[in-house]
Amino acid sequence: MSLPTPTDPSVLFTWKIENFSKLKAEKLYSQIFYCGGFKWRLNAYPKGLSVYLDIPDSAKLPPGWSRYARFSISLINQIHTQDTKSIHTEHKFNAGESSWGFPSFLPLVKLNDPEEGFLVNDTIVLEASITIPNSHDSKMETGFEPEKKKRKQETGDNGSGNVEADITGTSTSPQSMLQSILGSQISFAGKVRFLSYWVSSEALLLLEKIHSLHEVTYVKFSMKGQALPTVLLESFAAFIASMSSTKVNELNEEALRLAANSIEDFEQVGLDLRWLKQRLEEAKVVKKHSESVNTVESCTSALEVARATVESCTSALEVARAKVRELEEGLAKAKAEGEVMSRELPKSLGVNDAVLKDIV
Repeated sequence: MSLPTPTDPSVLFTWKIENFSKLKAEKLYSQIFYCGGFKWRLNAYPKGLSVYLDIPDSAKLPPGWSRYARFSISLINQIHTQDTKSIHTEHKFNAGESSWGFPSFLPLVKLNDPEEGFLVNDTIVLEASITIPNSHDSKMETGFEPEKKKRKQETGDNGSGNVEADITGTSTSPQSMLQSILGSQISFAGKVRFLSYWVSSEALLLLEKIHSLHEVTYVKFSMKGQALPTVLLESFAAFIASMSSTKVNELNEEALRLAANSIEDFEQVGLDLRWLKQRLEEAKVVKKHSESVNTVESCTSALEVARATVESCTSALEVARAKVRELEEGLAKAKAEGEVMSRELPKSLGVNDAVLKDIV
């Protein structure tokens, strides 16, 4: 491959990694290339597919050096080129942050799936497109994570850092964003990038999880400005968090009605929530089945009690019947004895007569 001239302000660099599944190294390095008078290279961590752009000779550069760059890194889809995964960002490289990129470029499950088209003949192809503007007088905060912070987090370091990546492939200056939200009541301090918007780091975790599982969710979500999208996306994340902590057996009619209303509201701003509505329908079926099972169990329990009562009553009835038979036998015996004795009664003395009626 012919390399561009060292001072070329724009470069497209391709890195083919063969025998990808057999590589044992924790970190891979591309060959060095030039752009804007600097040496550059790509770094990749195969086990998580993290990809970074860095300046390899940063330790040898003079104190106070810096270089602002706009760049994108693409994972080429070798079967369906339209499905190539590209992520764009911008960063001011300096001695403290000489490496910048994406800690979760693509889930390994998707990367290793032969039908996806990213890993073909055990080879992946990464492509970096870099542009060095003629002038830039301020550091751009993109919401992406420097490589050294990512490595610290993986080794248990508690240092803070920005999170994850802009998945849409668009790049917007935070300065222009701030201009667009002047007068807003929302503070963007501590916010990180999701798509082309700013959200809290807590919301980002849920929003990206949804994006990885249901990519269609945000396809039609597009809003101007920054304040309103931030409110909507963070509200959506809070709604999902609430739903995720709700058990199926807690979904009463009121909860389902409120959830349906919220989903309708979020759909009106472009979120595709067919997957969520399907899950709620599944939850309804499971809840109804659970209620049926509970009804069966309740009826079964009541039936057992009734049977026990019947058995108890049956036993009592048998005792009562035996007592009746005993009394009937006693009655018959008493009647027989009475008849015999009546024949032997003296005619001169009645039961109501005085014992010595004929003497006194």
